[in-house]
Amino acid sequence: MAFGDYQNEIYFNGLRGVVPPLPVSFAELRDRARAAMPPSVWSYVAGGAGDERTQDANVSAFDHWGLVPRMFVGAKERDLSVELFGSTWPAPVFLAPIGVIGLCAQDGHGDLATARAAARTGVPMVASTLTVDPMEQVAAEFGATPGFFQLYTPTDRELAASLVRRAEQAGFRGIVVTLDTWVTGWRPRDLSTGNFPQLRGHCLANYFTDPVFRAGLDRTPEEDPQAAILRWIQLFGNPLTWDDLPWLRSLTELPLIVKGICHPDDARRAVDGGVDGIYCSNHGGRQAN
Repeated sequence: MAFGDYQNEIYFNGLRGVVPPLPVSFAELRDRARAAMPPSVWSYVAGGAGDERTQDANVSAFDHWGLVPRMFVGAKERDLSVELFGSTWPAPVFLAPIGVIGLCAQDGHGDLATARAAARTGVPMVASTLTVDPMEQVAAEFGATPGFFQLYTPTDRELAASLVRRAEQAGFRGIVVTLDTWVTGWRPRDLSTGNFPQLRGHCLANYFTDPVFRAGLDRTPEEDPQAAILRWIQLFGNPLTWDDLPWLRSLTELPLIVKGICHPDDARRAVDGGVDGIYCSNHGGRQAN
């Protein structure tokens, strides 16, 4: 059954007077999410850097593209699948890493909910380093669907290696290294409310459960969460250089994807350096405007 057949279920339910419990348009989904979320969470999710011009431009850029359908091709049997990194994906889409998605679910475990959605649809999830639940618990929900681990590379190389090892052992199929977050973006929505979730201890489970991170603390995160948060601040944000690429490549035999590439010269150099995939991204306009 194709994903689009869901509409038939909606229409047949309509014969019984049952309407969809969830929004079927993006605009309504956005409005209902805004009504349901605390303002601080909504501003973090919806906000971008600066005056958000780049964030808006990303949307406008896609508006310039379209699909030209071809007729008489017998489209009853449809196959959107692609082969990537040794796996077959049902469609050329994936769930991008969103660091605060854990806070967006009613039970506060949005990372697990997203992983379960990936398992049900077969659409791969890229799990962020910044999750509410440890990566092992997230990966356990994938089932047969491939999952990828997005690495915010810490300044401590031993900690970086530990995070990658855990991702390998948890069953992730690749490592996605984000390159453009060595300093926090200037986000007016968050600044106006003085809100940065990680400084409140949110979404730091992968650090607080890591043996290398914990070994660098005088007291455990459970005993002294403020000290653990301070330690995270000291370690987060590594302005990587090309000299670091051989080290990153040495951390794993899994596919290595680098995220944040925007220039063709950078793409060529990264491929020459041994990466397996280029993730063209300006971070949704959230890091730089």
